[in-house]
Amino acid sequence: MLEVWLPLLACVAIGLAWQHVMRLRERAVARVHELCARNDLQLLDDSVALHRLHVTWRRGTLRILREYRFDTSLNGRDRVGARMTLHGDRIVTAVLPSREPPAPDAPAPIDVSASVVPLSRVRRTLH
Repeated sequence: MLEVWLPLLACVAIGLAWQHVMRLRERAVARVHELCARNDLQLLDDSVALHRLHVTWRRGTLRILREYRFDTSLNGRDRVGARMTLHGDRIVTAVLPSREPPAPDAPAPIDVSASVVPLSRVRRTLH
């Protein structure tokens, strides 16, 4: 009897764990949307990636911190990495790009549209 129930319970446990992780990720995406809207940023790719889980003891309780990384844009033509750390649903830290103008000695941004080859110019060969 145990050989029937044990694999079934293992599958149910894995399914519930997966559902919990997906729910946490959805809440993180919602928090990132709020954070970007509040700071006048555009969230690129509409996604976040779990970068690190950090477990700490604070005041005698166990805390699990989740750090997410995501890409933002200040003006729609650039891509700047950002990160956010959550404890439950509460934002603990957020590192976002600054809106300060670049330093005068900083190199000019590369125009990526100049490196795109139109498909009409691509030579089609059969290999």
